[in-house]
Amino acid sequence: MTGLLPPGLASDLDVLAFAEAELAAGGPAALVTITGLDGPFSRPLGAQLAVAGDKRFAGSISGGCLEQALTEEAQLAMREGTNRMLRYGRGSPYIDVRLPCGGGIDLHVDASPDLELLRKAVALGRARKTYSLAFDPSSQRSSLRLIGSEAEATPKEFVRRFEPRLRIVLAGRGWEIVAMSQMAQTANVDLVVASQEPATLDFCKPYANETIRLTAPTAAPSLPFDEYTAVACLFHEHEWEAPLLLDALRSPAFYVGALGSRQTHQRRIETLQALGAGPDDLARLKGPIGLFASHDPRSLAVSALSEIIKEWTSRGAGRW
Repeated sequence: MTGLLPPGLASDLDVLAFAEAELAAGGPAALVTITGLDGPFSRPLGAQLAVAGDKRFAGSISGGCLEQALTEEAQLAMREGTNRMLRYGRGSPYIDVRLPCGGGIDLHVDASPDLELLRKAVALGRARKTYSLAFDPSSQRSSLRLIGSEAEATPKEFVRRFEPRLRIVLAGRGWEIVAMSQMAQTANVDLVVASQEPATLDFCKPYANETIRLTAPTAAPSLPFDEYTAVACLFHEHEWEAPLLLDALRSPAFYVGALGSRQTHQRRIETLQALGAGPDDLARLKGPIGLFASHDPRSLAVSALSEIIKEWTSRGAGRW
């Protein structure tokens, strides 16, 4: 991912994977973490930057006003083999580095993170597991360690929690799914596309992590629904959607929405009730899908994806 995107668009997992790859290739790598914020700032506490020995980097600490200074500091730390704490903005000794927001930021530079630890962390992330990295900011040597929860950390450790990235399951057929697949890829999500139409699956294959063929309207396949998953049904033949929607509504998926007019949605509700859906199930269903009315595939994709990301961020997900 980091080889295809500008470094500031790398995901949380991409940052760790970048450091892992540099260390595995025999080069140095440093991991920079925001450990304190004083006032408003463009990135959250825990945001990270991975820096290579030749000043390449992955991740984003600011909108671009700090990255150059941080890559220079990381080079010094790697050459000396010693961790360091940095302060920029309000109360900083670096008067030549100004923060437009007017606040202050504290950062920890880990000059020599452990390769095997990063390998384990990246493997957990790719397996969609939740975990945390903890370290002692006052330690001059790398103290980075992998823990299952914040309760395992000591009082002096800073804890950076990692959660699976947003997964979107798209089910249905037609150009709406193709357009939404294209846009979902740019949003850096795990994408699963399920369709009864081979052409839809073929068009979506370049953008999807997984494609699944639907074979019968009454037999919904086992789909990967977890608490980090949004489900969007974009069927035009609505007999295909009811079993799949019922499974999604009874799963941990945080969002379930479906395409169609208000009249179509009312008929959908009646069909789901006939299948045994209760009030709690139906209260979770978004329909018609999207933040605003749309009349073409691309505007529908923008509307639906915006609604999903709004729900995702409002529940505190993606907060790093």
